[in-house]
Amino acid sequence: MQRNIVSSAKDSKMGMICLQCFVLLLHCSFVHGTSKGALPQSCNTMTPGHTSTAAQTSPAPYSVTVSKTKYTGGDTISVTLSKTAAKQFKGYLIQARNQDGTKIPGFNLIANSKYLKCDSPNDAVTHTEATEKDSVTFQFTAPTTSKGNITIFTTAVENYSTYWVMMQSDTIIDAVVTGASSRFLPDCVLVAISLFCFHLYRH
Repeated sequence: MQRNIVSSAKDSKMGMICLQCFVLLLHCSFVHGTSKGALPQSCNTMTPGHTSTAAQTSPAPYSVTVSKTKYTGGDTISVTLSKTAAKQFKGYLIQARNQDGTKIPGFNLIANSKYLKCDSPNDAVTHTEATEKDSVTFQFTAPTTSKGNITIFTTAVENYSTYWVMMQSDTIIDAVVTGASSRFLPDCVLVAISLFCFHLYRH
């Protein structure tokens, strides 16, 4: 009887050790996955899948800048995520969206990056390794047809529990849309002047 109790206790202890190892392996696998880039479930919220953490609400020590604030079809725009303080970042997720929230494809890959296919094959880019970075710069090719004004959204990860979500660039204005609206006023002015001159001529 005593031997059975001892054996049962050993089996129970071994079972607990196996369970702990299994949980540890799952955790390691999860961390490894996010160190290799954002996961598909991050496409809409741009929030890393880091358990028991929340995005920072303080001002981010990073910025996202663009080389142009107006685009026409096919323009190449440099998009840069960089630190603004001493803190480097290890991971990132970058997307372009218009004012309707539609994800706009057009990113070109750089070293140690990959696409995270959300709605289109190249509408989001993310890291493939978790070394500390001062900055990354991507080339974004503007859509050939008018998509409205575009903003670059970025999530930057300092470490597993510290990250900032959906930082925004300056808005990149759609020149086709603004060009159409800006021509409307001069046309109205010309019509008004013509009517005024006609009125003077009649009198």
